[in-house]
Amino acid sequence: MKRFSILFKPYASLLFLNNEIVGFILFLVSFINPSVAISGLAALIFTILFAEFINFRESYLENGFYLYNSLLVGMGVGYLFSPTFLSIFLIMVLSVFTFLLSYVLYIIFSNYKIPILSLPFSIVTIIVYLASLQYTHLFSNLVHNHMLFDISITPFVDAFFKAFGTIFFLPNVFAGGIIFLIILFFSRVMAFISLVGFSIGVFIHSLAIIDFNASLNDPYSFNYILVAIAIGGIFLLPTIKNYILAIIGVLISVVLVDAMVIAFNYFALPVFTIPFNIVVMLFVFLLGSMRYKEFNFDIKSTPEQSFSAYLSNVFRFGSNHIKISLPFFNEWSVYQSFDGEWTHKGKWKYAYDFVIKKDGKSYQNEGLYPSDYYCFGESVASPVNGYVVAVKYDLVDNIIGEVDRINNWGNYIIIKNDLGYFVEISHLMQNSIIPKVGEYVYQGQIIAKCGNSGYSPEPHIHIQVQKYALLGSETLPFVFTEYYKNDELYFHSLPKKDENIRSFVVDKSMQLRFNFILDEEYKYEVIKNKEKIDEVVFKVGMNEKGEFYFYDKRDNKLYFFNNGYMFYFYFCEGNESYLKEIFKLLPKVPFVSQEVRYKDYLPVYILENKLNTIVIEFLSSFNKNLYKREKIYELNKTSLKSEYGSVDFSFYKKGIEKFVFNDIELRRID
Repeated sequence: MKRFSILFKPYASLLFLNNEIVGFILFLVSFINPSVAISGLAALIFTILFAEFINFRESYLENGFYLYNSLLVGMGVGYLFSPTFLSIFLIMVLSVFTFLLSYVLYIIFSNYKIPILSLPFSIVTIIVYLASLQYTHLFSNLVHNHMLFDISITPFVDAFFKAFGTIFFLPNVFAGGIIFLIILFFSRVMAFISLVGFSIGVFIHSLAIIDFNASLNDPYSFNYILVAIAIGGIFLLPTIKNYILAIIGVLISVVLVDAMVIAFNYFALPVFTIPFNIVVMLFVFLLGSMRYKEFNFDIKSTPEQSFSAYLSNVFRFGSNHIKISLPFFNEWSVYQSFDGEWTHKGKWKYAYDFVIKKDGKSYQNEGLYPSDYYCFGESVASPVNGYVVAVKYDLVDNIIGEVDRINNWGNYIIIKNDLGYFVEISHLMQNSIIPKVGEYVYQGQIIAKCGNSGYSPEPHIHIQVQKYALLGSETLPFVFTEYYKNDELYFHSLPKKDENIRSFVVDKSMQLRFNFILDEEYKYEVIKNKEKIDEVVFKVGMNEKGEFYFYDKRDNKLYFFNNGYMFYFYFCEGNESYLKEIFKLLPKVPFVSQEVRYKDYLPVYILENKLNTIVIEFLSSFNKNLYKREKIYELNKTSLKSEYGSVDFSFYKKGIEKFVFNDIELRRID
């Protein structure tokens, strides 16, 4: 059955989908032109047989990655030639050639993070058409190519649907209409941007050639659709800015199509998808290389799913910002933040200064000596894990009222984090730095004492994240992983000037309660109105990416992560289940021992019904804040409460003792 499904996924891949049911429907649709259908299927079979013959064991078995170009070549030959012994033999040779070319191009292009798209198909098809000039006895199908049936709606709709059908060598309104409905069912974003791309492409082209009907029925207008979908929803996240980039890509493809039609006509060659390939590859290479903020680095099944994961990451985990811990213990005050009023300007604007205040003052007595300042001599902690790459430790701490203008940074330590960025902490106390260059330090480890060296008007901690190991390097934006302000816990945020914040201390017992191990089982009885109605078992699993999840007997999955400071769920897949309710009740748990409040922002698909989710996910591409759902949670040593219900922990063992929501209670069975 698995091998049978391999045949259909390549059909879905042509629409950027990964679904064998969709592939099967598209396979059936292809029989509107039997020659195209038979030839495409033959190409897939020959390619799979060749891959099996050489013992090729790659991801084509899972998603048809190396197969869809062979499918296109087979369909192209079927559109050109009638299925005969010679044409099928030609398909066999070309499908193997396409498979080889697809693999080689993938290996080469992957070094530059560029997708191969349908470039192998375009190259092989050009070769086929050039060779076909010698195969005139096979040309019967090019002249008599016809569909079994067709329909007509309006000129614009007919042209739009035909453009969709042409992607499968089926320039047919009925076929294109089915393909569009499939797109609409799975992704409103793809349907929307395809319509926008086609409309703008046709309109601009008509202005250029002064013939709207010719533009509307241009056989290569499907390139506008493919470019719009690829840029506006697949490789970039679906946002207004990226919709504009998609339109720009469509405009470029208009010019490329016209230029190539003129150039290729000399050899009577079709343009096919070459403009689409060129435009999308250029956009992906440029935006991927520059780490464009809204580049889709984790492509999901649909643009909506990709965008949902991105927004969830932004609101819940601070997006892709650099995240560091506070460099101190206990309560400190923000003396200066990003782009401060005194320093922290220009390329050094991403930095924070901290002092300790009591009764609104940072010092006792008259503040004449460094020792009068509450933070002077206090321990400084490493905000990251990493190697020490530079230190300066022998500068004298300034007398209050004087600053060292020559050694601006004073005594400092620079740590290279495991992720590659550098953290500098400055103005440290003379001879207080503990680790030496080359030593590895851990987050939370004491590394020095707060001082008053360098350009420092009073004792304080200066911290910044920077690009390079060099002193005075350009700074980078960052957020603090967590901190307390009053009785509320903030995650991946930045405090404001003069705010008092406290550092986060890990409770080891809480940490152990959420240390779930592969294949562990947790069994619960389901209580409703004080009567047991069912039992449910959640088991710990792990996928090929090393991601852990809980799953039930219906294979619903709830993915989780434990980073040593916090446990959290981040993705739920499957149908309605108790796991979805657990996500609401327990989205994340910081490992702290005290009572605390905190906010979380749950994914829309967890909170809303399917129809509302569809609407919100689409509209969020125009306004991200429509996706934001802020929820308040209250944690103490033994329970977590919210508007959705409560969760009870145990002092003596790991896992959850009880979930309570609506009129349901899940009570753990030992």
